[in-house]
Amino acid sequence: MCCCSSTDQHLDDKATTTSPSETERIGQQTLSDNLRTSPEDHSIDWFHIKASQRLKGIALVIHGLNLRPGTMESIIKQLTDSGIDVLNLSLRGHGQNYLHQDNIATPDARLEAFKTVSYQLWRNEVYKAYLTARNRSRQKGVSLFFVGFSLGALMGVDLLASIPQVQIDRMVLFAPAIQLHSIYQISKALSPFPGLTLPSFSVKSYRTNDWTPVAAYNALFDSLEHLDENLSPKINVPTLIFIDKKDEFVSFNKLKRLIERWNLDRWRFHIVKKEAKGEPGKIHHLIIDEASTGKDVWREMMDVMTAHLLK
Repeated sequence: MCCCSSTDQHLDDKATTTSPSETERIGQQTLSDNLRTSPEDHSIDWFHIKASQRLKGIALVIHGLNLRPGTMESIIKQLTDSGIDVLNLSLRGHGQNYLHQDNIATPDARLEAFKTVSYQLWRNEVYKAYLTARNRSRQKGVSLFFVGFSLGALMGVDLLASIPQVQIDRMVLFAPAIQLHSIYQISKALSPFPGLTLPSFSVKSYRTNDWTPVAAYNALFDSLEHLDENLSPKINVPTLIFIDKKDEFVSFNKLKRLIERWNLDRWRFHIVKKEAKGEPGKIHHLIIDEASTGKDVWREMMDVMTAHLLK
């Protein structure tokens, strides 16, 4: 698997540039100049197939809330091994997507960026990344896929639902945070305090910050509300959903009812029954690599994902 930064890709094939006609409106806002991909953009990394392979598609991949974008590596490797180029997006406050300053340590600078996030900011980043991936898929004449985990899955589905020009051929959603257990709505009580930070209880080796600001939760809930307001049959593209029925965060039953209510007959579940014994295996929401699911379960998941995308 070959990885190059957004800078390398920008110089390589202009896939990261967008013409004025492509800055379609996002709600009442357009994609601002300072959010366009540039050599200093730390939000995008390209992972390319080997030169000897035939390109079969382009995939936009988005991580979960307060997870390191690099935790999607196992999924990305499967995609590139299968002939699919990958654009891996780091949302603001994750990975390297923060204001880099010599006099501020990386963890502190990233957390400060995390405190400033909003639904609209993340939505702009997702839309920009979508345009970049779409341009490359059109240049190469191949399908465009979306693969997201948790928050990332929510942001991708919301974009597809609410912007008419956005078109995706197939999706793969890992534990999509589009229907949550009711208990998580309690955290809305903290919404007036976006700068407040809460300790993260996710597995340390997976998280990108030790704390999660209320601003990030506000952005997640705003995304949920926006999706609910814009749900339509438009999202009924071939979609594979990986989920553990014991998921602590996402409600399988609510998700199932949503699919039935909107007659999403092109969406299908693949139920994950984790076999992992270690710490990551204790969290049913975390299903993004072999360590979190178990070797045999993960191999099956990856086979099913590849078959779905390349059908």
